[in-house]
Amino acid sequence: MTKLIETNQIEGFNVYGVQMVDYTSDGVRGRDFGTAVALACFASSAAIEAEATAFAEVLRARQKKLSDLNGALATLIDIMGKFDNDEPESDDTVRDDRLPTVRDIAARYGVTVNIRTFTLPIVNSPTWYLIRRDDSENARANLEYALDVEDNDLQQDMITMQGLIGKRDNSFSTAAKVIKKVDGTADSILRTIGQ
Repeated sequence: MTKLIETNQIEGFNVYGVQMVDYTSDGVRGRDFGTAVALACFASSAAIEAEATAFAEVLRARQKKLSDLNGALATLIDIMGKFDNDEPESDDTVRDDRLPTVRDIAARYGVTVNIRTFTLPIVNSPTWYLIRRDDSENARANLEYALDVEDNDLQQDMITMQGLIGKRDNSFSTAAKVIKKVDGTADSILRTIGQ
């Protein structure tokens, strides 16, 4: 990390044997301590704010992924409701035109949904989309797992985001405290000189 503040000796300027200095911040020399520290705090806050803004995009992408996977899972569960539950067999199949959408959304996030297609050998025949009971169970389990993983990652990212916001607020608070202290010191010096 680069230095936000550099100390510069003022040549030939000593007060009671103490070398006087000024400070360089943002490439500008000759700043007093309070100004240099306040500007460094503001620069730190701006950097943290930029990082938080970029991180917010990550959170939005995770939330979109959760929403998409949740929608695909809900649709799949609705389709699975069509299976005959009186005598379930693993090779039972159901037909539904929403299956390609479920498959495509799941594939976008690395989850496989095995569906079958059937088209009659007739010109302009519609395509039927089918899924077996065992394939639907596997797809449901995989979608639920992907949702759990993504939800856990989102929770961790939210904690990180809260930390970034806390750091940013801390930088602003530090800058405000430094400015108040420098102001108080200047007022005290002026009062002492006036006495």
